[in-house]
Amino acid sequence: MPVGPNDIETGRKLFEEGGWSSGDPYGPDQWFSDDAVMRDIVSHAEALNGKEEIRQFWASRQVGITLRVPVEEVYVAENHRGICILWMAYSQVMDENDENYGKWRSFEGVSRLEFNDEGEVTLEVDYHHGGQGYVDSWVEHWNRRRAMKWEDLGAITGGPFDD
Repeated sequence: MPVGPNDIETGRKLFEEGGWSSGDPYGPDQWFSDDAVMRDIVSHAEALNGKEEIRQFWASRQVGITLRVPVEEVYVAENHRGICILWMAYSQVMDENDENYGKWRSFEGVSRLEFNDEGEVTLEVDYHHGGQGYVDSWVEHWNRRRAMKWEDLGAITGGPFDD
């Protein structure tokens, strides 16, 4: 079965509304199948197997509290029920002893998602290089990035803009 509009909407929601960006580490549960597999090439090279293991991993790291992952673009697979999502990620530095306390660590990446017949995510594999810089406001950075022409995006990183 090919990718449909509901799959694309589910992918967006997994990252934004109610999912990874929700402030709730359990938020993404609603879009994963019970037997979903998740890998992140930087944060956990070993696969997380099942919704419960995914939930425990992210809740233990308290990532969901300060993570924001707005979707930049969605690419659709040709011959199977999968999409890739290009995103920016921002996580706020909460350690008061860190010189960047209160700022947002930023980086860009892409995630491969696969879906089952029920429209649930069965696979998420995240590809990125890790942190690319710190910004004072993730909203301001995101809005400035969105205002750029697509052909100019490859020349910048997730870090601050040069003015």
